[in-house]
This record gives sequence, C-alpha cells and structure tokens, in this order.
Amino acid sequence: MSSEDSPYPPSPTELWTELCIAVVNADLSSGKKCKMLTDTMVDLIQANGHDVDVHALDTWNLPPCDGRSCYQHEATMNLSVALSEADAIVLIAPIYNYDLNAAAKNLIELTGSAWKGKAVGLVCVAGGGKSYLAPLSFLNSLSIDHRCLVSPRYVYVSGSDFSADGTLPRDGDIQRRLTFLAREIPVLASAARQIAAIPRD
Repeated sequence: MSSEDSPYPPSPTELWTELCIAVVNADLSSGKKCKMLTDTMVDLIQANGHDVDVHALDTWNLPPCDGRSCYQHEATMNLSVALSEADAIVLIAPIYNYDLNAAAKNLIELTGSAWKGKAVGLVCVAGGGKSYLAPLSFLNSLSIDHRCLVSPRYVYVSGSDFSADGTLPRDGDIQRRLTFLAREIPVLASAARQIAAIPRD
C-alpha cells in the first residue's frame, strides 16, 4: 500500500519541511534577557530549516481581558489570526510572584482559541531557582483547556545561568536545552497534526 492510499496520517518526517513556528516574547519590560532568549530560539529554529514568526507583546498593545469587548479589539484579532496560522508556538516569559507574568496569562485569555491543538514550548526567566515549578499551572491550562501538545521539557533560566556580561555561555546547559527544544518543537507540531487528523466518530 502506498503512502497516498494509507488510512493513517503522514509520518512526522513527511511534515517537518514546511513548518512555521511562532515565537512570542511576553516580557513587557526593557530587560534584555527575554529578548536574548527569543533571538536565540529564532536562530536555532531557523537553523533547523523552519520559518519563524516573531511577536513581542510590548509592541502589540493588547487590551486587558474583560471577557467581552477585548475579543473585538483589533490587536487581539490580528494576533489571534497570526498565532492560529502557526504550526507551533514557543513562549518566552519572565516569572513574577511564582507564576508567569500577567502579560503571558492575559495573552492566553485573549487568544486561547488560536492555540487549540498546537504544539507549545516554553522558555521562562526567573531571578533564582526556587520558582522552577511555577509554570506548571500555566502549562496544565494549555494542555487541558486548549488541548495543546505541551513539551514537558520547558527551559527554566535563572540569573546565575548568565555570564557576567549578561550573555549565555555557548557551551552551557541552557544553550543545550534551547537547542533540544528547537529540535523537539517541529516533532511535536507534526504529532499534533497527526492527532488532529484522527477521526472522532
């Protein structure tokens, strides 16, 4: 039986070549760490042959979620369309008060329908190591509420992971984990496509 006649969805390797991955920087401050991590993820994903659509939330002027008029806001609608067209999403966000920042949570409230069924990766930045489990409720929400295929290998970056000049060591553990995530996300995106193709009747 040829692959064209097969009742099963294509294998992941048949789907990896035409992926667009959205990388979203949820940091609203003037800090450079999330920007550096965003740029690093973009470079790694592009090096693997995939397109990247970059979104910095500090340029979108999204409204706060009020459960009503926010969904008709032009920025909300435009960003929702952009994210819905991506095959996967990688979110870069700081951790405040033992949780992802308010901008990241507001983003999901506004655009959650655009994340439905997508592969999602997370890179988070915290001052120290004690908030390592802080992203779990956020990732659980994506998994349960929006049926996202979430990578459990999120990259947690603390202040001590940066060199004295504010950069990440090229041969360090964080760089290796970012490289792995950039390779894993296309695989998860392909798996998410196959799951979406499974009949539900």
